[in-house]
Amino acid sequence: MSKNINAIVLALLTTLFGAATVWASDVYIDQAGSTTTIDITQTGDGNRVGSAGTASTITGDITDVDITQDGAGNAADIKMSVGTSGSTVNYTAAGGSNILNVEIDGASDTKLTTTIDGDSNEVTLCGTIGTVAAASQTATCATGVQANTTTSNIAITGDRNQIAIGADAASAVNNITVGGNVTSDDNVINLSQTGLNSPNVTLNVDGTSNAINITQE
Repeated sequence: MSKNINAIVLALLTTLFGAATVWASDVYIDQAGSTTTIDITQTGDGNRVGSAGTASTITGDITDVDITQDGAGNAADIKMSVGTSGSTVNYTAAGGSNILNVEIDGASDTKLTTTIDGDSNEVTLCGTIGTVAAASQTATCATGVQANTTTSNIAITGDRNQIAIGADAASAVNNITVGGNVTSDDNVINLSQTGLNSPNVTLNVDGTSNAINITQE
């Protein structure tokens, strides 16, 4: 069922009295409507926003989705559908083995900003996802992002992280930073860019034993 949401703040933290046990929580979004702000904060391990089989879907112009996951083994699956324009996903994670999957299937003028601090995390940006990531290999895209003017800003600090981006749109811009000023090792980056108007990628990597594969057509 679609819901018009003007502002949502979901702080999902459950603590037992006298103990430090935090329970996992699941959030599923089916958003229809323009000029919407959705803020989701999850603390602890094993939390989820959407799922691989049922992604949280954004349909509507100028939607701002902010997701913060602090812990390990968390996941977020977001899909921007046809007809969505000018929308933004901001994802922040601290911890290990977190997964972000974003499908931009027909949405134009979109932006993904990701900041992750930890090891063995995964970030995938596609039109539609083909296969999920495996050990030492990133995910693959069945189709790349095809709508015009898509921008991704991805910054990861840590080891054994995996980034996969498929961008087939005109005026695609991808900015990827691994490590920054902190050495980050054994990361895998796969980027495929095709399209008109000179797709652009800026890549900064600080560390050793990183695998980088860039295909541009």
